[in-house]
Amino acid sequence: LALVPVFCLTIRRPPRSTLFPYTTLFRFWSECFDRGHKLLAYANRSWEEPKKNYEVSSLPMEKFDPVMREFFDQWPDAVVNCAAISSPDMVDKNPDHARLINVEAARQLAEVSAHLGARHLQVSTDMVFDGTSSPYRSTDQTNPLSEYGRQKLEAEKQVLATTDINLVVLRITLLNGNSPRGDRSPHERILSALAKGEKPTLFTDEWRQTSSAENVAQLIVELIERPNLNGLFHWAGADIITRHELGKRILQRFGFKEERLGASTLAQSKERVGDRPGKLTFELAPLVSKVKTQPATIDQQLEEMHLPPALYSWYRENVDDPTCYHPRF
Repeated sequence: LALVPVFCLTIRRPPRSTLFPYTTLFRFWSECFDRGHKLLAYANRSWEEPKKNYEVSSLPMEKFDPVMREFFDQWPDAVVNCAAISSPDMVDKNPDHARLINVEAARQLAEVSAHLGARHLQVSTDMVFDGTSSPYRSTDQTNPLSEYGRQKLEAEKQVLATTDINLVVLRITLLNGNSPRGDRSPHERILSALAKGEKPTLFTDEWRQTSSAENVAQLIVELIERPNLNGLFHWAGADIITRHELGKRILQRFGFKEERLGASTLAQSKERVGDRPGKLTFELAPLVSKVKTQPATIDQQLEEMHLPPALYSWYRENVDDPTCYHPRF
């Protein structure tokens, strides 16, 4: 298979390809090449650094005609759609524009995949649930609390309605990992806040079953190679942890004292953050028993975290215990 960059990426089994979206591109890229696939990657915006290192092409998802022409030119074997406006705040600011990416583009990509006979994988979210009845099975009643969750749920329904075969909708949870710009994942945001002299505040009653971008990338490649697995599935990490405890573990990983982190609760912060699910965890059956990839533990996820290169100088001068972490580039 071959993979191509964009807001969607493509994997190819010569002379054909697969399309895959940008979110977990960099871990997915490694997995694909390790297993003999070719990746075509696309991003909704022009990001020079990712493009320079990974040959990511720009392809605006809100304008579907160019996307459709590209897909028909490439004729991929598989399409993995991670494209999304995933920040609830950004969705709330411009829900109509977010809907073009989160719902309309998702449906159109699934329809094109079906027309091409390509395997299609749509990445979704745990935010389709309200957090009151964890752990959730894929068959459980949904009840999103945010506009982002509502849009992702609608996208799921429209994608699943396109075909009964060769299609997967994969709900995932909060992801740890290392982003291309070093500013998107939980540990990168915490470290960036410290570098600005801020004290990050995290919730002691917000429970998540975090996974890692690397682990999800491994699973996605395996699902692409397993056309017998179709439908709606859940995936998460092996451990359940609060956002605040995760923050403390991140500080320990990088050699900072826990006092640098503030604590609050969802109830105390409701006026500022609105309604947020308190506990989002997944029941991973039946998928976990059908795949070789297994959920990543918190320890494994922490080990994968690297210091963003842009923070190296600050880190060297401000870390509390420099023996805890040795930067790797």
